[in-house]
Amino acid sequence: MQGMQENLGKVIVLLYWEKSTWYSLGALAASCQKNQLTFKTIKNDPVKQIQEQLDKNFLVIYGESSRNMSLNGLKERLRKIRAQISSARLFIIVGGPHASGDPQSILDMGADIVVIGEGEVTFPELVFNIQKAQNKEKITNIPGIAYYNATGQFIKEQTRSPIVLDNYCPYLDNTSFPLHPPIELMRGCAFRCRFCQVGYMYGNPRFRSIDNVMKVVKHYYEFFNPLKKQVDIRFIAPNSLGYMEKKRGQANTDALFNLVKRLKKYDIRSFFGTFPSEVRPEYITPDILSLFDNLENKTVSVGFQSGSDRVLRYMHRGHTVSDGLNAQDYLTSYGLTPLFDFLLGAPSETLEEQWETLGLIRELGKSAQVRLHYFMPLPGTPWANYSPSPLDKNIIAEIGRLARVEIITGEFAKQIQFSNEND
Repeated sequence: MQGMQENLGKVIVLLYWEKSTWYSLGALAASCQKNQLTFKTIKNDPVKQIQEQLDKNFLVIYGESSRNMSLNGLKERLRKIRAQISSARLFIIVGGPHASGDPQSILDMGADIVVIGEGEVTFPELVFNIQKAQNKEKITNIPGIAYYNATGQFIKEQTRSPIVLDNYCPYLDNTSFPLHPPIELMRGCAFRCRFCQVGYMYGNPRFRSIDNVMKVVKHYYEFFNPLKKQVDIRFIAPNSLGYMEKKRGQANTDALFNLVKRLKKYDIRSFFGTFPSEVRPEYITPDILSLFDNLENKTVSVGFQSGSDRVLRYMHRGHTVSDGLNAQDYLTSYGLTPLFDFLLGAPSETLEEQWETLGLIRELGKSAQVRLHYFMPLPGTPWANYSPSPLDKNIIAEIGRLARVEIITGEFAKQIQFSNEND
């Protein structure tokens, strides 16, 4: 009883690990650690674990990240929590891309508060305020959050200023649940493609310095090397060849080569320009190709998106079909294999333009790999309320044929289902 009494007024944060959203969890958990918050990373059924902490008289803050393709899982977990736990000492906070773009839909699922945009500063500040107030209705004027107030009015507080990446650790260790996601090189994007959330959610790109990247690499090497023979280093970037760019559309070759050179200090395998950090086609030029001599991957992920120049312009992609074809020529002539990403079903895309794209994919498939996506309207983007262009039966049949002969891969069918369910 004495121990339970001691916990009165104390807060514990439970961060939910989910396969499709865990990259962001490392930075958030590290921020909790930095701010000396009591927290645990949990997985599987959260209801039991929340109840255990409530039974110990903790005030529980349950946190999740939202991603569009995993919304159904999030919705079901929140439904179960609300159905099985009724406590004024439980606060549910959700962040991530979908929550940032459409906070009201997440609040309607059962969240008490939504974190919009970056969470490294907002989330700990929110936890401290909850611990002090012990009441959701008293949580106001915190930049970067949204909620329904006591009268049911939707409130979206002011936007929080962007963080400096070097000031925040991207991983979590020294716990029973260490988290070491790919190293985030940059956050934000200057291109503002109309279907993509990154530029609208994070603004123009900010970069983690090379010195800071190497500090993280050193930790990864020292953490993993004793555990296994080979340490793999991967990166997160919306356009990895745009790292440290000084002018939009032009690679900073000095910075890129300097980074790769410094990676060789450690006995590691470094992957660059692979998922989750593809590259834009116009950044692939003859003077950048030798960068891959000192990297492990011989496949480079490239965002091509469409075989129609009109569709590319409408997407605000900022490159042409010729740029994509040049990227293929440069990469294949250097012995590298392109992995091109294409998007079918973009708003206003005509049947003729869809065949244009599939015809281009057939040709590219002779020397490249292709990953095909279907347009999904994402909240917070200019196309959030746009419907995908329909695909007729012949287009669908051709996609199936290309998949059977292994020219295309991807989760196209799942994306069609998701897009139709959320249309």
